[in-house]
Amino acid sequence: MRRGTAMSEVWKLIKPLAVYYIGYYVIRMVVGTLLAGGGMSFLMEEGSSIVNGIAMTGGCAVLFPMIGEEREEQKKERERRKREREAQEDGETRDKKSVLRYPALVIFAAASVVFFNILISLSGLMEQSDLYRQTAARQYAVSLGMGLFLYAGVSAVVEEVVFRFLLYNRLRRSGGRAAFGIVASAFLFGVYHGNIVQGLYAFVIGLLIALVYVRFDDFLAPVLFHGVGNAVIFLGNMIPEVYDIVFSPVMFWVFGLITVAGSMFLVREVRKGLQG
Repeated sequence: MRRGTAMSEVWKLIKPLAVYYIGYYVIRMVVGTLLAGGGMSFLMEEGSSIVNGIAMTGGCAVLFPMIGEEREEQKKERERRKREREAQEDGETRDKKSVLRYPALVIFAAASVVFFNILISLSGLMEQSDLYRQTAARQYAVSLGMGLFLYAGVSAVVEEVVFRFLLYNRLRRSGGRAAFGIVASAFLFGVYHGNIVQGLYAFVIGLLIALVYVRFDDFLAPVLFHGVGNAVIFLGNMIPEVYDIVFSPVMFWVFGLITVAGSMFLVREVRKGLQG
């Protein structure tokens, strides 16, 4: 009985990811069949990123019932926290949120993704992973506009729905601590990417995105971080002039300082918020 209960709890936690995967592959198979039937099977390879974007969108659409449930759950949590704050404040004026926090988030996102990309590049892992090179070749085989739409738009929204909005919140409630949800969702985010290079990068970035989500308490924040990060990396790899500026030795140190300072600030603020 205990084993059955444990398995039921595990399934409840990973259900969003499992359902997303099922929806993703079913839609990808349907799109592939339609393309093959229309004599356009070549698009499955040459336009694989586009097909992937369609499948990701469809996989996310399958999650709509769970998204609705999560929204209701978060609404209850916010109402409870609001009552608790009102009781503690006893009429005191709440601090206003800085209008500069989103511009600061954009800078932090761009700095972080470039800094960790350079670190991984310096490690030599990229050259040793055939799977990573194959994945990268497919990702950059699209036009500039389509790539920005897919990676800064579709991918950012879909992956944040799955890994932060659904998985993080389920893991947080299950473990009873935000820290568990942050680490566990980042780990699954890393595994999801399917190769050691992107997996390590996604794990670290996943930690930062989850911290941003907790700090801002707004789904727009992780989507913005993810979208800006993907856009910067994509543009840097597609436009040599951008690459020369963004990935220069000087910017490595500048972005490194911003990343370290921003990460320390995030951890401090999140801990303060959770303790308060």
